[in-house]
Amino acid sequence: MGDIVFGRKGDTVYGGKTVNYGSAPPPAARPVPARGTILLLSANADDQRQLALDQERRAIDQEVAHSRAAGRLDVRTADALRLDDLQRVLLRHRPVLAHFSGHGHPRDGIQVVGRDGWPRSVPPRALRDLFAILGEGLRCVVLNACHTDEQAEAIAAHVPCVVGMRRQVFDDTAILFATGFYRGLADGRSFRTSFELARNGLDLHDAPDPDVPRLIARAGAADRPLVDLR
Repeated sequence: MGDIVFGRKGDTVYGGKTVNYGSAPPPAARPVPARGTILLLSANADDQRQLALDQERRAIDQEVAHSRAAGRLDVRTADALRLDDLQRVLLRHRPVLAHFSGHGHPRDGIQVVGRDGWPRSVPPRALRDLFAILGEGLRCVVLNACHTDEQAEAIAAHVPCVVGMRRQVFDDTAILFATGFYRGLADGRSFRTSFELARNGLDLHDAPDPDVPRLIARAGAADRPLVDLR
């Protein structure tokens, strides 16, 4: 028996081949897109003003869960964050986006929880270097905490898109900003469009500090989506 050739009835085939008049072979299955992880880091030490971090996490999770990207993004959390946790959770989850919620200090940067429950500052240079070491695959870092603008600038040397806050940010503003930002990202919009959507949400709700968030991005990076849904 000769080779089998798929074709239509009536085709002329030379070389002793046999025509199979059945259906053509099925097309190759399309590869399943890889899932990306959004890692939500948060800290609120016992003696600090208690922030509505649970509401912020819920808002982000809801926007992703009910979006077109629900099957492409996982949301993971790391609460009561300590200094030792930073390396561990980044290694474990390998996020495409890392989001910090909590307190920030004008000089000492973001603050986590010490073993004694008191606040501990994350040295800005050490945090910058950590993202340089473990930044492979990381598309964006969001520092949704007061006075994180300078820290965001430093991290931007190693991460394509970074969001920081120019000064103090109120709880309601932090939640509204996060809601709009992830609503855009989970719909396949670019980082720039998602940031503008979040800023517009602050204006719609007449927030007192809509100019506090700042997006810092490499050339062209802000115009790309976190998830390509085309």
